[in-house]
Amino acid sequence: MHTSGKVLAFLVVLVALAASVFTAKLVQVRNSWTAKSVASKNKFIELAPKVAALEAQIDSLKNELFRSRELWGILPITSQTDVAKPDGTVQVGFGSDAGLRDKLLMHGFEISQDGTSIYRGSFLPVEIQNAGATLKPNWRATPEEVGTWQAGNWRWRNLVPPGYSENFDKQLTSILKLEETYNDRVRTLNGQKKLLEEAKAKLKLREAELVGGEELPKTESVDPEFRDGLVAATAAAEEDRNNTLLAIDELRRNVRSVQADIEQILSDNIELTKRLPQAGAKSPLSVKKNDSSVSK
Repeated sequence: MHTSGKVLAFLVVLVALAASVFTAKLVQVRNSWTAKSVASKNKFIELAPKVAALEAQIDSLKNELFRSRELWGILPITSQTDVAKPDGTVQVGFGSDAGLRDKLLMHGFEISQDGTSIYRGSFLPVEIQNAGATLKPNWRATPEEVGTWQAGNWRWRNLVPPGYSENFDKQLTSILKLEETYNDRVRTLNGQKKLLEEAKAKLKLREAELVGGEELPKTESVDPEFRDGLVAATAAAEEDRNNTLLAIDELRRNVRSVQADIEQILSDNIELTKRLPQAGAKSPLSVKKNDSSVSK
């Protein structure tokens, strides 16, 4: 074989060896990229819900930022707030230095110990100083409601979203209606109690008029039924009636006894008249007259 042919054959063998080595590496690299592609795809599928959740959270934060900037008015003022009970007047630690001015409606949020806030309503300034002010409720706050307020850090804003004030107004209207209903029921109950007391007093008087009692006058000039009660007066009248009937019966018996004695005397007189000597014949009429005179 020619020398150039041998060289070419040797080169071909070297190229073949190099090609096999590079082919193995190429397959290894391809397998590696394929595994990375599958892993990336799986990871993408796994992270897709998290990305959607984060995007939704971003949208929510954007909306909250919009509401905070556009619907809540000026930046919130957190200040020490003292509550005067029971009228609900509050003392705050900011005034004209924070932009507070007359007739500027401020909305108060009481901050609880756990960090949550409770909307307490809208307030109007009644006295404004440089670093302090006195605010009063812009509605009729009840002592029971004010009793739940706690002094401490309150968050104040000059504007709230319409939903807050609308819900508050609805609840306030409902509370006022319930309060009016409660007051009406209390007035009705007090009236019923008064009528019940009057009825009890009248019932006690009527019972006293029947069976007697301290409610009746005790003067002698009053009739017995109005002094001792109808039952006692009726019993006394029945006793008097029974005594009268007994007396009448006794008189009747006495009359009958006297009548019997009279009849016996008349009979005895007639017998005695018959025994007298007869001077002459007399008519029965004259005999009866003589009998009558003798009986007298």
